[in-house]
Amino acid sequence: MFTREALRLNWRSVRPYLVFAVILFFASVVVGGASQGPVEWLDQVLRNVQTISRQAASSDNPEQALFTAILFNNVRSSLTAMYMGIMAGIMPIVTLVVNGMMLGYMFGNIADAGHNVWPLIAKGILPHGVLEIPAFLLACAYGVRLGFSVVRGIFGSLIGRTQPWARFVLALKDTVPGAILIAALLLIAAGIESTVTYWLMT
Repeated sequence: MFTREALRLNWRSVRPYLVFAVILFFASVVVGGASQGPVEWLDQVLRNVQTISRQAASSDNPEQALFTAILFNNVRSSLTAMYMGIMAGIMPIVTLVVNGMMLGYMFGNIADAGHNVWPLIAKGILPHGVLEIPAFLLACAYGVRLGFSVVRGIFGSLIGRTQPWARFVLALKDTVPGAILIAALLLIAAGIESTVTYWLMT
C-alpha cells in the first residue's frame, strides 16, 4: 500500500478523477461568479464561514483558535466528501459544486461592489490555498473514484462478472495513503491560514 510502486499505481488510478474534479470545481467557480443578484443558499454558506472566523478572532488566542477551527473543519469536510463518495460519488460531486460556486459567488459580489478581487486572492486565498485547494480536490477525486467503483461493483454482480468488487476494494485501500496525504496538506494549510493569511488580512 505504501511501496513506491503501489503509490505510483494509486496516483495513476486517481488521476483521471482528479482531472474531473478540477474541471467541475473551476466550472462551478465560473457559474457562481456569473450569478445575477443574491442567492440565498450561497449567502447562508458564506455566513456560516464568517461565523467561524468571527468566533475564532474574538478568542484570547485568535491564531490558535483559527488553526483548530480551520483544521477540524477542512479535515472533516474533505474526509466526509471522500468516504461518503461510496454513495455513487454523489457527495464529492455536490461538495465540488457547492464550494466552487461559493468561491465564485464571493468573488463576484466583491467585484460587483467595485472592489478589486486580485488583492483578496493574493493575500486571502493563495498563501494557504496552494495546499488547501489541491487537498480538497484530491479528496473529492478519491470520493468520486470510490463511488464509481461501487456502481461498477453493483452492475458487475448483476451480470455475473468474476470478482465484481475487486475495483472497489482497491479503491478503498487506496484512500488510506490518500487520506494521510490530504490530512498532512490540510495541517500545513491550516498553519499558514491561521498565521500568514490572518496577518495579511488584518
